[in-house]
Amino acid sequence: MAESISRSFNSGENLVVEAGTGVGKSLAYLIPGALFSLETDSPVVISTETKSLQDQLLYKDIPIVEKVLGRPISAMVALGAGNYVCKRKYGKVMERGDFGAEMESEIDYVSKWVRESKTGIRSEYSGYLSPGFWNSIAREPDNCLGRNCPNFSHSFYFLEKEKWKKANILIVNHHLLASHLAGDFRILPQFSHLVVDEAHVFPEIVGKAFGGEMKYESILGILHFLFHPEKRTGLSIKLKKSEEIQSAVVSAIGALQDYFRLLLSAVPLQFQFSQRHTTKVKLDGGKFEEILIDLGSILESVSGIYKKDSEDLEEKEIGQSLEMLVSNFSKIVSFSSDFRNKTNSNLVFWLETPNQTSKEPYYGIYSQPKNTAEILKESLFPNMESVILTSATLSPTPGNFSYFLKEIGETKIETKTLNSPFSYHTHSLLFVPKNIADPTTDPNRNRIDLSYWISRLLNLSEGNSFVLFTSNKLLNELYEELKNKVPYPIFSQTELGPIVAKREFLANENSVLFGVSSFWQGVDIKGDKLKNVIVTKLPFQVPTEPVLQAKMEDMERAGKSPFWEMQVPKTCLQLRQGFGRLIRSSKDTGVVSILDPRIHTKSYGKNVIQSLPKGVPLVTDFADLERKFRNLPKG
Repeated sequence: MAESISRSFNSGENLVVEAGTGVGKSLAYLIPGALFSLETDSPVVISTETKSLQDQLLYKDIPIVEKVLGRPISAMVALGAGNYVCKRKYGKVMERGDFGAEMESEIDYVSKWVRESKTGIRSEYSGYLSPGFWNSIAREPDNCLGRNCPNFSHSFYFLEKEKWKKANILIVNHHLLASHLAGDFRILPQFSHLVVDEAHVFPEIVGKAFGGEMKYESILGILHFLFHPEKRTGLSIKLKKSEEIQSAVVSAIGALQDYFRLLLSAVPLQFQFSQRHTTKVKLDGGKFEEILIDLGSILESVSGIYKKDSEDLEEKEIGQSLEMLVSNFSKIVSFSSDFRNKTNSNLVFWLETPNQTSKEPYYGIYSQPKNTAEILKESLFPNMESVILTSATLSPTPGNFSYFLKEIGETKIETKTLNSPFSYHTHSLLFVPKNIADPTTDPNRNRIDLSYWISRLLNLSEGNSFVLFTSNKLLNELYEELKNKVPYPIFSQTELGPIVAKREFLANENSVLFGVSSFWQGVDIKGDKLKNVIVTKLPFQVPTEPVLQAKMEDMERAGKSPFWEMQVPKTCLQLRQGFGRLIRSSKDTGVVSILDPRIHTKSYGKNVIQSLPKGVPLVTDFADLERKFRNLPKG
């Protein structure tokens, strides 16, 4: 793998590598990546999905590479702007004493940290930071004076960015890389050699970065920043044409309310979570957009008075704020126009009900491009000399990369498959009972069949299990059903959150973790602590998910089968990820159970079996499973 990556870097080619668990893929790209950077004095960017892999690269793998090469390597993790304290915003909060009652007992500790910190990164502060307080002091890309800021020379963020430029290996996450692409390559330092690890989720994250949203409370907050009619506060107080601006803001607030009220009547509430919207909608006929355009024009007409390079700090801040407001209004107008008129055929729009904990009184409107492949084809690959994409699961069946290559928009690219060195055929078992209800036809299976089988399987391995669900609702039902029935501590991701649930699982003997999406992948637990992975249902995507629905319709129009060409491959990939939680070292042993009889009864069942590690014994009888489980090699 390292030799293939080295050739790709030096010849300026792209490469897709599926490397099974245990291949050592992080060292396989770090060694040629470090050598290439040292020899050419150019950075190599490595993008991951999970923080755990970032920490592994920085603190475990790169020190090994330095020893191997006998040379120091400059390596850093780059974080998004919102992770850093903005000294200008912090100074204003402290000057006003506007830090909220919830922070009063903590503010001295925060002040000491800001004074002494070398990075200003939120995660390095060990005390309490309320979300509202952090938002008031965190850096905002749209509200930054850059070189015109008096704090620029000692800004946490810009000092870190200077260090990024000097790194041989710059580690980022997929969200930051996707934002870099969506932001016209302005966030990260210039680079042309990229490794994307955990690449199976990268196309989906890119799609979200190129999406947008329109929410009532967010827009109201922007308007109130300019002028709050009830409080008589806001930026407009300091501006020329303040009365004209304030009158326009009052009109905009009224038009905003009308817009979202009309949305309520135009799209009746017929859904619980999200509902795709495909047709043109009149709403206010563009009145709100016209008011925002006029308001933006007024702000532009006065913006020339306030110079961002002025010696006066207040003038600089006003100039920056005006630029930010004009940009925000322009984005809202563009989004709203696209939503009303549906002129962009590549944009999928949908509505979501407000989160129960939010103050939102109306639906939120969201969009995302359905064809991420085109974005990557146009924005990523032409701007890179070499892109390496790797993961343990890129093909639904080993060696068949057609699904992933379509997802990234590059069908002519070298591919390589490297199988795991682990002995799955002797160290693991696959259990799929036949006498279990079909989840698509039996409404009672959750409390009866799943409860029965999960209990038996937990007793088999004496806890030490992951139980993986495809929905929070099903997880919660089974958690309530089993938490007092089985003699092992059960920790629920939905109740505790993923970080605390994993910590409790690791800290307690014979424990069980009930998890959803984040525990299907990226979790590395070795040894007897995890002997049993129980999959409650085949992880088919919900066909009503808006972007998936739009893609499926396009495939049907093209005479293709979205089920066979999209849903089955995606399900196999997800299942391979789930299976991959079990065997993390050469000594690990255990069983993966799939409590879904469709593997036996449906034609796609053979595709599912073929997607899993070759040679794993398939067991359908529980007595047979008990015997074979006892005879697995001892770690």
